Formats: sequence, C-alpha cells, structure tokens
Amino acid sequence: MEQEKDLLRQQNTIRFIEAAQELIETEGLKKLSIRKIAEKAGFHNSTIYLYFKDVDELILLASLKYFNGYSTALAGQNNKNVSTYENFLSIWRFFSESAFEKPTIFYNFFFGKHSDDLTRIFERYYDLFPNEKAVYREDIQSMYFGKDIYERCSLLLRPLIEVENTRLTAENFDMVNDITVGYLKYLLEQKCQDPGLPTDIFTDKMLSMVRYLVEI
Repeated sequence: MEQEKDLLRQQNTIRFIEAAQELIETEGLKKLSIRKIAEKAGFHNSTIYLYFKDVDELILLASLKYFNGYSTALAGQNNKNVSTYENFLSIWRFFSESAFEKPTIFYNFFFGKHSDDLTRIFERYYDLFPNEKAVYREDIQSMYFGKDIYERCSLLLRPLIEVENTRLTAENFDMVNDITVGYLKYLLEQKCQDPGLPTDIFTDKMLSMVRYLVEI
C-alpha cells in the first residue's frame, strides 16, 4: 500500500511538472499561474501544495527541461584532453549559449525565488526524470549540482588559481567570482528586456568578460 502511495505521488508530481513545461512552451513563463498549471494537470488549484512548496518551486523543476542542451554539452567534456583554462572557457560557452537562448528561464532559475536551494531542485528533478540525467566527471558533477550560482561559478573558477597565464589568485578570487555573477545577471536582464537580440552577442560578451578577468 505504501509503495502504491509513493508511486501515485511520483506520477502526480510528474504530471504537474509536465503541465508546467507545456504551458511555458505555449504561453511563456510570465503567464504561468497555479490555476493554469493545475487545470492542465487535471487537479484542483490547492493540490499543488501537496507536492511542491509553492508554484515557484514547481516552475524551477519545470525549467530544467531547458538545461538538456547544456547538460549534454557538459557530458561531452568528460573525455576531452584540454587544459584547465580551455575547459573553463568551454563550459562558460555551453552555459551562455543555453542561458541567453532562454534568458527568462535562466534568470528566474539562478536569480529568482529558491535560487539558493538548487542542489535539491536538481536532485529531485533527476530522480523524477532519470533519462535526462547525464553522466559527468567529478569536477563537472560538483559544479552542475551547486547550490546556487555563486557556488557554481566558484567551483568552475577555483581550478584556475595560480594556473600559468592567468591572473587569478586566492586573494582576488572572491572579487572575480562576484564580478562574474554580477555581469551574468546584468546580461540576462538585458536579454530578457529585448529577447530578439542575437544570442551570440551575449555569449561573446560573457566570454570576453571572463577572459578579461582571468587572463594575464
């Protein structure tokens, strides 16, 4: 009986997430509401609170569908024989291409409500949708499941401390990380305001900034 309850709970959770994903695709993130999601999933509005803290948590879980391209690209780094710095730049490129393609989704995910609890969001989503979970090497795994954007950026940046031809040190590390996160937020805000601007412009700006901060 307990197993049946757990299975039903899992199935209903997935129905809510898939309903939210469909609505994001057809109506956009800004037009989402508890009523619309519940109606699409076939439940009463109040039922959502049996499965999620609030609609914001549900939206974060639904948003992870849009990480699949980034996730696949990260997994492709597993066996590449590249330098620490080349790996750093490649991962930033993968992220930027996905983030600026769906700026509203990524801005809400990394700078909205519950954006300080991302490890739990990732783990819950991939428990529900294991077929979407890629296999990463250890350093990428730790970064991808970081609890917030500051930790993710920090874990990606830290291997560059004292690396040849970079200016990153233990002393300037926190400042560089803060500037990186702040600039990412700024660019995402710009792209959200004008979604028609080409994605590659923002990707190039982000990569130019991290190069400027890190390269000698």
